[in-house]
This record gives sequence, structure tokens and C-alpha cells, in this order.
Amino acid sequence: MSMYGETQTPARGSFYCGLVTEKFFETWDFYTELLGFHTLDENETCVLLMHPSGIRLEVLKHETNERHAELVSATDGRGFWLNVEVEDVDAEYQRLCAGGVQLVHPPENQPHGRRGFTVRDPNGVLICISNQRELTPVECTCNCASDRA
Repeated sequence: MSMYGETQTPARGSFYCGLVTEKFFETWDFYTELLGFHTLDENETCVLLMHPSGIRLEVLKHETNERHAELVSATDGRGFWLNVEVEDVDAEYQRLCAGGVQLVHPPENQPHGRRGFTVRDPNGVLICISNQRELTPVECTCNCASDRA
């Protein structure tokens, strides 16, 4: 079993996002070699990737002959992010540091029991890598009090 858990086949009609990029092969390699996605389908202009957790991502080469003008220009990395759930945030952080991934924020405990860190893909897209953790009694008391405020 991988650190991401068992591979899940998404339900038919499930939601997934697409990313238009000038850095097609670099982006493809980043998601498969560093983040653990595998290629489901590919052609000259796009690849469909799936993470062992079931998350899917389509990567589309920019400046293709797409019907929609919005699918021609590459993203500049703003206004879009991804979140990938892992079992062991700290182990994944160490693995990605060793792999030379551009780190944005180190691992930290976040409100409501999340722990995570943030990296940047070759297009500037932020990827939050996180998991759910047990709240300490103090955090539980603080979070419950702030939820009522």
C-alpha cells in the first residue's frame, strides 16, 4: 500500500480539473515523478493523470486548436490551487524536499485538525499537501469557542 492509501477509481461523472500549461512535459513529470500521479490517458496535446487517492487532473498543452479560447492560454498560477491528502505529511515533506520541489510553506498544524504544507508546481500553481489529525484538548476547546463566536 502506498503512503497515499489504496487507489480508488473515481465514480463516473466525477469532478476533476484541468490545467493549461506552456510547460507541458515538465508539468507532466512533476505530477507523476514527484507527486505520485500516474497517467491514465495521453495524446499530443493532453494527459489525464490520477493520484493514488483518486484525484484526477488533466494537463493540456497551451496554444492548441481548442474550440474554447480559454483553453489556449496557459495559466499564470494565480487564482487556482490543488489540495492533495496524504497519510504522513512530515514524511511527504521530507521526500519532496529531497526531490527539489519548490516549497512555499513548511508543515504546520492548522485550525480544525489539519496539518499540511504548500509547494508550487512548474506553472506557479500552489499545491496544499495535508491530512486530518487529532485535535489536542486545548485546540478542541479553542476551536469550539471560536465556532460559537
